[in-house]
Amino acid sequence: MKDGVFMEFFKTVKERYSHKERFLPDEVPTDVLRSIAEAGLAAPTGNNTQCVKLVILKNRSQVQKLCDVVPTEGMLTAPAAIALLTDSEGHKSPYNFEVEDYSSAATQMLLAATALGYASLWLDSPYFDENNQKAALAVLGASSRYHLRVVLPIGLPDGDGSRRSKLTFDERVFWENMA
Repeated sequence: MKDGVFMEFFKTVKERYSHKERFLPDEVPTDVLRSIAEAGLAAPTGNNTQCVKLVILKNRSQVQKLCDVVPTEGMLTAPAAIALLTDSEGHKSPYNFEVEDYSSAATQMLLAATALGYASLWLDSPYFDENNQKAALAVLGASSRYHLRVVLPIGLPDGDGSRRSKLTFDERVFWENMA
């Protein structure tokens, strides 16, 4: 075991939070966005269907087009974002693992952003609305074959950012049974 590597991983896991405040206007370098995207694409997929597709919005003007559809707090100052879509028709498995696949990809991308010193937030509820979904797909240049699942605004936080408290380990974990 390489203690330093494991310590860095667990530190990243503990430091990750949902950044709901302002971002600095600093541009996110293309190589950083690529690294975050690659972390998402490396996530496991059910039956290796690889149904998750990504659209990287690498500057504020591109992010603003999505904000024009739904002006969510987390996107209003983000200098970049990555949209996670699933391909509803592209998989050849009799089972549909879209939810598991995009959840896994998004989680790995959030951790990658944190490890690289950036903040992010999982935004999905604005796109539950069918009209918002259609408008966002149009902005992203995606056909109705795709479903926008999550948008991750990415940037440097403008301040520390608030963190919600978590229940303790003992409040959420049971050994052998819940009795």
